[in-house]
Amino acid sequence: RVLGQPFVYHPVRTLWVGIHYAYQYPALAVSADYVIVDIGCGGGDALRYLDRFAGYHGYDTDGVAIGFAKERPEAQRPEVTFTQGYADAQVLADRQPTRIMMNGLLHHLDDADAVDVLAMCGACPSVERVVTNDVIYLADAHANNLMASLDRGKFVRDMAGYRALVTSAGLRAHSLDLVRSHPDRGFVRYLVMVLTPVRDQDQSSQ
Repeated sequence: RVLGQPFVYHPVRTLWVGIHYAYQYPALAVSADYVIVDIGCGGGDALRYLDRFAGYHGYDTDGVAIGFAKERPEAQRPEVTFTQGYADAQVLADRQPTRIMMNGLLHHLDDADAVDVLAMCGACPSVERVVTNDVIYLADAHANNLMASLDRGKFVRDMAGYRALVTSAGLRAHSLDLVRSHPDRGFVRYLVMVLTPVRDQDQSSQ
């Protein structure tokens, strides 16, 4: 519960595993006219890495994290919003996002819920790219796997498990990359998946 507080969690995590999103947010490939929906936005870390967009909308069920996010200096821009609650299909229909970020979300969801949220993103006509970032179990990576087992998320998967979610949700994996928790000193690995929807015209051409 103490580690769940943003003002504790972020500094402790940074010191312990050297967390740094040097790859995850650039993988969104955002331009100035894009709208981003950040599902499970936490304390709004995305705004440290994203600054060019038409709109950024963060959603999280944790009221403390949302309160923290709203106080960030970067959050004072009129095109930035943070909302406590779920980003459901109606939210996506209203926001019409071009990009969806799910940073550290899937390993907190069981298979059914994870597939549902991925499929919901793929079904939104405006969405062109979905980027996810999660801890992962790796063969013979003992230190990494120990840290993964200590994560607050109870559904950490191996590569095959994450691939199965993507397939079940009807999305296409544009890339699946293992990245270090920090470019220089990170010993924990994260799986960054860049996913794209499979549209009707894609299916008819196959």
